[in-house]
Amino acid sequence: MDRRTALKSLAITVWGMMVLPGCNPDEIQETELLYKSLPLDETQRNNLRLMVDTFLPETDSKGGVELSVHEFVNKLLANCYEEEIQKSFLDGLNILENKSQELAQVSFDKNSSSQREAILMQMDDEEKIEEKAFFDLSKELVILGYTSSEYFLTNFTNYEMIPGGYDGCVPVPNQPYKI
Repeated sequence: MDRRTALKSLAITVWGMMVLPGCNPDEIQETELLYKSLPLDETQRNNLRLMVDTFLPETDSKGGVELSVHEFVNKLLANCYEEEIQKSFLDGLNILENKSQELAQVSFDKNSSSQREAILMQMDDEEKIEEKAFFDLSKELVILGYTSSEYFLTNFTNYEMIPGGYDGCVPVPNQPYKI
């Protein structure tokens, strides 16, 4: 056997042994489970969803809830932000509920959309740092989630799956060159 052929065969075999185990579909599902979520109770989860719906209501275009922006915010906070920011966000959701009880005497999810908007605007105008920081972070993450969605990128921006197509300056003949 030729040494060069043997080395090529050995290299291809080793490469295949390294690559093929990564093609197992069970591992892809396990990877999705690695992304954690914030420990939200039902009220906090519902208030987060309604807050996203208040920021991005459904009009003639899709809204934030339909695009699952609330899930994006939850996963992004749980996986990319420090624990103290996560805790302050959870505290902010509790402050949102308390503010609703204080102003409207009902839970945040029982308010109309205009009442929810008024509560959020009051949190934006608030001088307390915790409420203002919660509002600003929430608004920032909701905008990030919406502008990162496939719907937004394909319908509102000049999105190209493979950017910068190649247009050569030299014509290519149909027949191969004869040497």
